[in-house]
Amino acid sequence: MSSTETKAGTATGLALSILGQIEHDVLQTLALAALGATVSFFVSRILQCLFNRKRKQ
Repeated sequence: MSSTETKAGTATGLALSILGQIEHDVLQTLALAALGATVSFFVSRILQCLFNRKRKQ
């Protein structure tokens, strides 16, 4: 096992143990915020592509 794998495993274990300590409401809020940001990003990209096509025609 390499040093990189050990560091990655340790970091992942630490992150999961911290996530287990965070309250459910905070995790739900973070998940919804991430989902909202992702949807907003993709909708803006789709609209940008649609408007660029109309300008070229």
